[in-house]
Amino acid sequence: MIAFAKMHGNGNDFVVFENLDRAFGTEDLSRLAIALCDRKKGLGGDGILVAEPSAKAPLAMRIFNRDGSEGEMCGNGARCFARYAFEKGLSGPQVDFETLAGMMHAEVTPPDVILHLGTIDCSKGLFDESVTLLGETFPLAALRVGVPHCAVFVPDLAVRPRQDLVLLGRTLRHDALRFPQGVNVNFVQDLGEGKLLVTTYERGVEDLTDSCGTGSTMSAIAAVKRWGLRSPVRVVNPGGVNVVHLEWKEGGTACEARLEGRTALVAQGTALAEAGV
Repeated sequence: MIAFAKMHGNGNDFVVFENLDRAFGTEDLSRLAIALCDRKKGLGGDGILVAEPSAKAPLAMRIFNRDGSEGEMCGNGARCFARYAFEKGLSGPQVDFETLAGMMHAEVTPPDVILHLGTIDCSKGLFDESVTLLGETFPLAALRVGVPHCAVFVPDLAVRPRQDLVLLGRTLRHDALRFPQGVNVNFVQDLGEGKLLVTTYERGVEDLTDSCGTGSTMSAIAAVKRWGLRSPVRVVNPGGVNVVHLEWKEGGTACEARLEGRTALVAQGTALAEAGV
C-alpha cells in the first residue's frame, strides 16, 4: 500500500508519494510509474513524483515518466512537488529541493507556485535552424532546460488536428541524428501581445500533454530570441497558462528563469496491491 496524492499543474498530472525511508529502489519506482499512471488500470498520470532524502537539500524530487523512464526534471512536476511538500509539512512556503538537473527553489502560495529554474545557458542552444517533417519545413530552435527541448514554430497551431501534432512530435522526438537522447517537442504559435500558444509532445509520456513547464520556459526563451518578446511571457497551454519570467545576462547568452502557474491537489488516498503496488 502507498499513501499518495493526485496533483496537476495546468493539466500536467502526477501521482505524488514519499519514499523517505528508501523502501523502493529505482526498479521498483519505474514499475510503479507504469502501473500507477495507467489511465484504465491505475490512478492515471503523466508521471510519478517521489519525495526522497537528500544530502544537499531538505528533500530530493525524483520523477518517473509514464513509460517508467526516469526524468531529470519537470517544471510543472516540480511546482506540484513543492506544493505537496508544503501541504504535508515537509517544508515551509519556501521550498528547496534537489533534482537530477540540479537544485531548485520554489515559492508556494496555494494554489500558485513560482519555480526558480536558475540560470539557463543559452550559448549551446540552436535558435536559427529549420526542420523538414512529413514534407513540411518549419523553423526550429533547440535548448536544454533541465531536459532536452526543441521548439517548432507552427503559424497555424490553433487549427492543426491533434493527430498531425502527435505524428510530427513523434517523428522529431525519435530523430536520433539530431537528438540522440530524444527530445521534448514544443509546437509554438505567436498570439501577439506577449502571449504564446504552446502544445508539447513529451518524451517519456510519448503523447501530447496538457501542459509542460520546462517546455513553456524553453518556448518563451526561443520566442524572445526569434520575435523579441519581453518578459514576462504568457504561455497558453491546453490545460492552462504558465507565466515565464526571464532576466537576461549581458550579451543574451544566459538568463535567470522563473516559472509561475497554478497547481491543484485533487485527491489523496491509498494505492492497493491490485493497482500493481
